[in-house]
Amino acid sequence: MPKRILGIGFLFFSVAFSWANGIFKEPDRLPNDAYARTIEQAFKNGYINGHIGTYAQQSSHKDPTFIDLNFSISYETLRWKGYKIGVEGWLNAKVFEVYPHDFAHNKDIFILPKIYADFYNSYERFGIRVGRYGINEEWITHNTEGFSVDYDGLQYTSLHFSWAFRNAYVENYYSCGFGGCDNFGDRVARKYRVIGALYLRGSFDIPQFPVKLTPYFYTAPGIFFTTALKASMDLPVPYDIFVKSNVHLISYIQDKGYYGPNAGAGFAFLMDGSVYWNGLEGGVGFSATDSHGASMIDAFGQQTPFERPVGMFWGGATTIYGFVKYHMNYLDLSAGIRNTFINSKNVFNWELKASGTPIYNFKGLQLGLSVIGMNNSSEAIDYFGGKNYILVRGFVQYKF
Repeated sequence: MPKRILGIGFLFFSVAFSWANGIFKEPDRLPNDAYARTIEQAFKNGYINGHIGTYAQQSSHKDPTFIDLNFSISYETLRWKGYKIGVEGWLNAKVFEVYPHDFAHNKDIFILPKIYADFYNSYERFGIRVGRYGINEEWITHNTEGFSVDYDGLQYTSLHFSWAFRNAYVENYYSCGFGGCDNFGDRVARKYRVIGALYLRGSFDIPQFPVKLTPYFYTAPGIFFTTALKASMDLPVPYDIFVKSNVHLISYIQDKGYYGPNAGAGFAFLMDGSVYWNGLEGGVGFSATDSHGASMIDAFGQQTPFERPVGMFWGGATTIYGFVKYHMNYLDLSAGIRNTFINSKNVFNWELKASGTPIYNFKGLQLGLSVIGMNNSSEAIDYFGGKNYILVRGFVQYKF
């Protein structure tokens, strides 16, 4: 093993050992945006979070099957005059794999998903974040490398701009850094050529009416240009019930530099509705694209109920789906099922997930189990590799 990896491992596990002996503060002792009076206090009273765990997955049809150990640690200062900085690192260590490179197909050994500077003016309600940081926008999720600007100083209005040079998908079940893992399944290199992606949106709440309008522009120069409008409703009704719905219209213009001489203008339509009551939510959805579709729009992330929406945005795709979610104090459950039809072929996908903290006096301990089924007879590409499989995953971790 290279000396650099040994050094990183020694550093990470030394930090974990120090934490176990009581050096680190409780993670919920101070809120994320607590302010410090001095710069010394900002650093001294900053907080440390992380996790130590193990993860295992088994997949049919020779897709990746492995077991690993994983560890993460993050540090963030308090705000001082509106500024704060943060850093997060992940370490994954292979324990077992069935075939060579099963582990490398899904995880990098060391990832630095966050190292950022953040500024927020609470009076002007203006903020900017630069570096590598967590993000959760319509088509940019997980961790991005670039910068984001937010402005919420107008009544009923919020504005956001992001330049995402590269993205990283970092979770305990899949840890792929900003350069992509080993390009297994053609992950689109996760960096949209050289320039990256640009995203500009406005969100407008309609006064006295439970509807939000979100128009936006999203472009990856040299690949596509998108204009879109999303309308969302969250309507409270008697007995603590909420009716939710979304309607999403997307115009997708393909660039000849990527799609070739047959590039054209694509279109996508997404619609879903659900009912929420006391932690339980169930809903149905529908999406459709024209012959050109919007195949690259989800390369930096997406907000459907499915972790793996392969085929949903390809040309000529029609999708129907249903989902249910349940959240309680110590347990989260979710399930989804869909069928995507593409040119007389189809992608049938279902996902079941459960996670929670079952031991009341040991809240940091988390357990999780999930099963994903994929039956894909179309030509649509799955970024994670494989077209027909059942994937069983489980993890145990302690979060501090």
